[in-house]
Amino acid sequence: MSMPTQPEGGAGGEVRTVELVEDERRYVLLLDGERAGSTTYVDHGAQRVFVHTEIDMNQSGKGLGSTLVAGALADVRARQLRAVAICPFTAAYLRGHREYDDIVDPVTPRLKADLREAHLL
Repeated sequence: MSMPTQPEGGAGGEVRTVELVEDERRYVLLLDGERAGSTTYVDHGAQRVFVHTEIDMNQSGKGLGSTLVAGALADVRARQLRAVAICPFTAAYLRGHREYDDIVDPVTPRLKADLREAHLL
């Protein structure tokens, strides 16, 4: 599944696209068709739990992480799932973007225990 975003106003009008790669349990950010970062998740019932976000070091400071997380959350909403942020970057993004409050669940000790037991954390 591909979720294209609008071209950004940076030099060259780069195109940012967020794609779901289900067999890798990650959303990938493509910058002009080249992989620039990803966010990994595990599913826990109807919750998509974000565990790690990474942007290529030579691409930092361009807002790519925010583009990636916004695209992933749009997909979570479209699938009528709930989002949980164990990943510090995703958690910080959610604190600053209250428009996602309706789909966000807190990290609970039970959730962490379930994921550890399943060797997903």
